[in-house]
Parts: sequence; C-alpha cells; structure tokens
Amino acid sequence: MKQLIQETAEKLVEETGKIAESVITARELLGDIRPLSDEELAQKKADDEKKKQEEMNKLRSQISGRSVENEMERIRHQKEREEEEKGNIELENLKRQKEMERQNQIINMEIVQPSRHKKNKGNPHKKKQEPDATQMSQTSEYKGKID
Repeated sequence: MKQLIQETAEKLVEETGKIAESVITARELLGDIRPLSDEELAQKKADDEKKKQEEMNKLRSQISGRSVENEMERIRHQKEREEEEKGNIELENLKRQKEMERQNQIINMEIVQPSRHKKNKGNPHKKKQEPDATQMSQTSEYKGKID
C-alpha cells in the first residue's frame, strides 16, 4: 500500500512538471506591449469613428434601397385581403346556416300541416254502420258462441 502511494506521488510530481513547462506566460503570448502615445490614441479613435460612420451609411443605404414604405403598404394590403377573405367565408357560412334553417322550417311545416288534398268526408247526415260482435272478435273465424 505504501509503495502504491509513493508511485502515485512520483507520477503526480512528473505530471506537474510537464504542465509547468507547457504554460505560456503573458509576455510570451502578447509580446512587447507598450502604451499608446497621444497621437496613436487619437489616430485609433479616428479610425474607429470612421468605421462606425461607414457602417451607419451602409445600413442607411440598405434601408432606403428596400423602400420601407412600399413594404408597409404591401403588408397593409395583404392584411386587408385576409380580412376580406375571412368576411367572405363568414358570409358563406351564414348563408348556408340560413338555408339549412329554411329547409328545416319547410320540412317542419309539411309535417305539422295536413296535406292539402280534399278528403272524402262523405255525407255528414248519414249514420255510420257499427260492426257487429263477430267482426270485432279476434276469433271471428269461429261463428257462434265461445265458451
């Protein structure tokens, strides 16, 4: 166990040494950095301002080239057409619904109202003939008395 710990410690020391050798210092990475003089600082600010203005001009030319007003007008017309189409669809649905209601009313009127054909009422003063008991009997095939 003791030997295992010793070996692990030795490996750890070796790996740490390798890491330390591979570390790059800031001086190596950035090289010779010196502060900017007033003239160089002014030149850098002027260059930055010039780039900023060029970028702004480029964006303005893109916007003016696209004609934003025309695009807005096109979008406005498109919305109006969509609203008009929705209105037309709603109108068609209402017409269909009214037509169905009208059809249902016609069907209901035919059911409720008797047909308009003249019924043969016969002579209102004539007395109707009543059926006799044998005709009313369910067992009329047997004439005579039933026990």
